[in-house]
Amino acid sequence: MAIIETLFDLLSASAGAICGVLFGFYLNRKSRRKMANQVVLSKQELNKIKLENEELLKRVQDKENMILELQMHILGKDNPRKRKSKK
Repeated sequence: MAIIETLFDLLSASAGAICGVLFGFYLNRKSRRKMANQVVLSKQELNKIKLENEELLKRVQDKENMILELQMHILGKDNPRKRKSKK
């Protein structure tokens, strides 16, 4: 009798644990899917921001180059007449 009761308790506990795991898995499935979708959306937004930053950095670099060229032109270092040496 004691062996049968022990086996019954063991089977009951195992069945309860398995049911609990399956029930928990089923309940958490929706939240896991939602979190996975948020991760994907976050990555997409991050890529968009990264592309926008690269574009802005390129614009800033172009503006800096243009300013340097204008400074060189204003200072006359770009002028070939001033480069000629007098003999």
